[in-house]
Amino acid sequence: MQSLEDAYREGVKPDLERLRSLTSGIASGDATAIAESRGISHRLKGSGSSYGHPEVTAVAAEANRATDRELSEAIAALVSVLEEIVEANANQWRIVIVDDDPLMRAILERTLAEPGRSFASAASLAEARDLVDATASLVMLDHLLPDGSGSDLLEEIRSDTATAAIPVIVLSGLDDEETRLGALNAGADAFFPKPFDTETLRGAANELMTRGETHGPDAAIDRVPLVSAESEPTSPPHILLVEDDDLVVALIEDRLTRDGYVVRRHADGESALADALATPPDLVILDVMMPRMNGFEVLERLRSASTTADLPVIMLTGRAREEDVVHGFDLGATDYIVKPFSPAEVTVRVRRHLAAT
Repeated sequence: MQSLEDAYREGVKPDLERLRSLTSGIASGDATAIAESRGISHRLKGSGSSYGHPEVTAVAAEANRATDRELSEAIAALVSVLEEIVEANANQWRIVIVDDDPLMRAILERTLAEPGRSFASAASLAEARDLVDATASLVMLDHLLPDGSGSDLLEEIRSDTATAAIPVIVLSGLDDEETRLGALNAGADAFFPKPFDTETLRGAANELMTRGETHGPDAAIDRVPLVSAESEPTSPPHILLVEDDDLVVALIEDRLTRDGYVVRRHADGESALADALATPPDLVILDVMMPRMNGFEVLERLRSASTTADLPVIMLTGRAREEDVVHGFDLGATDYIVKPFSPAEVTVRVRRHLAAT
């Protein structure tokens, strides 16, 4: 199925060619060439942002405002922008959307649309299997499909060395613990119940795609399948737990230690940062609201130090506002869990992120 990005790229090709042919007439002051170029600019101004290309809208608007004497330069700038869209590697990021609801597919495509992204859509597992390959940068996967569970496809993705590291976000109309943990256990990088907040979803998708830079048909295929729980290293991983709520600490620490992890607990951000920099753990679980130094400050400091720059960091917080979640991802958070939570969900995420390092 042709994506909106592909359709736009094909749609502007005739306009690009026509503007090129009008260049000499505009430069010479030909009234017909000037009028036609302004008409094309007006049309492109209206369609650019609608298809995820605000740069086209901006440059086309400049051409519309230009005087006849300025128009030649303005059209040259517009031609340059269109050439980048048509001729550059527009498929650098390929997103596969798997959902049987056409409206949901359209919403997801519009939510994630940006220059340099293309979309492939499937309404069933059978269709999706033909689309998910090593060139995919992200898979948006519905939990329930007409011909089976999205978890089936997710397990296939994770078991194939060519696709094992592709980020997968599972979407579901169900928001119970069993569904959420089932998706995470099957290998989902993130789980979003429907309806979802578009800004939070966009932030998570952007972070997942850029984290490993596994995009594009020409990217090196060096992906490694996620390690199963049975193949964990003999030396137990160290988890730095930064949380000032004793009850939350008890819940997480009990579950993690029973699963074989060594937990190093801190009740404030300053001491946790000092510990992490002195002896980097294998993973950090970091509360946002902390005394002496909040979680965002700790995260920023961890990302700026060479020894902890790539350390998996799971933000744990009661602040579910979209701007807080997006801010955490912008600073480099690996994952985000909002309170209240299930201790089992924490261990699933810990195991997955440790396996991916």
